[in-house]
Amino acid sequence: MPSGVPASSAIPHAETADGLTSEQLVEDDAPDAFFFRALEQTGIRLNEPQIEAVRTTEGPVLINAGAGSGKTTVLTCRTAYLMLVKGISPRNIVLVTFTRQAARQMKERLLSIPGVTQAMVKQIITGTFHSLARTIYFHKLTDPPRIMSEKQKEFMIEQITKELATGEQYEPETLLSLLAYLKNNLFIVGDTWVTEEVEGLKDDARRVLKRYESHKRKNNLIDYEDLIAGCIETLRTHSEYLSALQRRMAYIMVDEYQDTNIAQYEMIRMLSEASNLCVVGDPDQAIYGWRGAEPSIILRFPEEHAGCTRITLDINYRSPSGVVGLGNEVIRHNRKRFKKELRVLPGEAGLPKYFATRSVEKEAEAVLDLIEQLTGSGDYTHSDIAVLYRTHSTARTLYEKLLLSGIPFTTHRDDPTFYELSTIRPVLDFMRLSIDPYNEAALESILPCLYISKARYMKEIQIISIQRSVSYVEALRHLEALPSFQRRRLIEQVDWLHSIARLSPLQAVREIRNDAGGGYDKFLGSEQNGAVTYHKEMLRDDLFELEEAVKAFGTVAEFLSYVDTILIQKETRKKTQQTGHGVTLQTIHSAKGLEYPVVILIGAIDGVLPHSIAVDPEEKPDFWLHKKSEEKKDEAIEEERRLAYVAVTRAMKELYISSPQYFRGKPAGLSPLLLDAFSGAAQAPSTG
Repeated sequence: MPSGVPASSAIPHAETADGLTSEQLVEDDAPDAFFFRALEQTGIRLNEPQIEAVRTTEGPVLINAGAGSGKTTVLTCRTAYLMLVKGISPRNIVLVTFTRQAARQMKERLLSIPGVTQAMVKQIITGTFHSLARTIYFHKLTDPPRIMSEKQKEFMIEQITKELATGEQYEPETLLSLLAYLKNNLFIVGDTWVTEEVEGLKDDARRVLKRYESHKRKNNLIDYEDLIAGCIETLRTHSEYLSALQRRMAYIMVDEYQDTNIAQYEMIRMLSEASNLCVVGDPDQAIYGWRGAEPSIILRFPEEHAGCTRITLDINYRSPSGVVGLGNEVIRHNRKRFKKELRVLPGEAGLPKYFATRSVEKEAEAVLDLIEQLTGSGDYTHSDIAVLYRTHSTARTLYEKLLLSGIPFTTHRDDPTFYELSTIRPVLDFMRLSIDPYNEAALESILPCLYISKARYMKEIQIISIQRSVSYVEALRHLEALPSFQRRRLIEQVDWLHSIARLSPLQAVREIRNDAGGGYDKFLGSEQNGAVTYHKEMLRDDLFELEEAVKAFGTVAEFLSYVDTILIQKETRKKTQQTGHGVTLQTIHSAKGLEYPVVILIGAIDGVLPHSIAVDPEEKPDFWLHKKSEEKKDEAIEEERRLAYVAVTRAMKELYISSPQYFRGKPAGLSPLLLDAFSGAAQAPSTG
């Protein structure tokens, strides 16, 4: 039982399913019995709701697929059923996924089903939203545009920003993220902009983006988000083409439908008007609202499609009863969902284990001890274990202790260390320049924070340094092309910069952040104005974590030496450790769709899970720009609860949950998401 939960609270358990499969449920004299018997020969034995999902091929179908309920198996079996039982031509079947990996997996699974041939699989239209959109969009173009790389996009934005004299107030990544958001929500389609009521979109950002879009059109260029917007524009313009596609795409299946955004929804809506549309997803696992996904799309599906058949896959094959029971109780408190209570097959209870350490430092030490204990038992390898967390900053201490411990571990897509984050690196570079005023890389890093263009002034600073025999930092005093008010402020900052090295690391960070010193917080605030995602709050979170990180060090030089040790250790690990081998460290977001024998969830405290951004989203207008004010808090809290649900349901055998009692020097309460779960937990079912 977690610390802080009343002893009288019930321990959550999931109900046990009867375990009946197609072997008992499909009679030998059924017309489609041959299909299910063939599946059984390959080890696929479908349960009752899975059989219903496979057999229900006509009309609109919504498959509400719970965590670990065999969603991919159902989709591939349903596709094979259409071809082998219903006689549907594979060229009339469409399988839409979110990732190329998911599309490849679908094809591989299909080929393992008896009777499905390579020729059949090749004829099925299988791909991601974007690959399908690209095919449709480019088909009607005599001179298809080139898709720009990220570097090309960023360079173009930088040039336009300079031309329009907005300085470097906006980083290219911020503006491109904003543009993607606007397109994904159909605020921009082709030349039509309907952005007047988008909260947080400033006029100067709009001017840069409009110039960027105009330049792309003139040079026959597009970016990734243009594929779906271009597809929609094509379908709206060419009605005969749309009709032909609708006739061809008689059976459309969409995976992970809870993660669709407005643009993806509109594309599927247009293509499926004359089709048998089947969408598969789980509203309880909709965790990408912050990047434009709209969970209400799947929730509205039954209302928008008359005669919709709803099927719930409610048997979890992944996790034990205790883990599934906890997941059920966590998610039960969300209001915007389809009611669903996951069940399990008979087996061990597998109750989650909870521990509460004094601090985050002690939490990291306890996790290392737990990993050693689990692997030392011989029951698990390092690769069987995953440590999940809400944000990267939450895992900083654990990451560093793992790095210095020698325990093999891996991160999602080789994530940067905390000190390499784009938010943190400039702060460190202010410190580096105070010790070494000739540090060229550090100077380049901080120039935007001083509102000085790297492209325009870096070479001039180098020339001044040589001509006057002064450091790069001193050369800043002599940038005569700057406006007088900016030069006065810059001279003050040069004097201030020299003093940083004499401060404690904590004082140095705070001075770099405040307006009287480096003004870094103010820079981040203006640079992120109009940002799409909830980066403002996450940036602030990173900076608070940096203040926590420096407290253990007496001098700036000592702290920077430690940072360099961490960076060197990371590079050494990359060279010597086998890729993908070891304990997995990843955010809950990146763990979605994955499973591990052992899951350790750290930072299960109020303010982290749920994150503080969910507590008062009114202060973060960039969370969901298109949402009405009264909707923001509900949306944010419910998404945090879905995140907790996803974290819990990744565990196949054992789940450990850690809740430190102090976080960044302040008392931390147990996550209210856990407290809520235990307050209404169902008692363990009677076995008598």
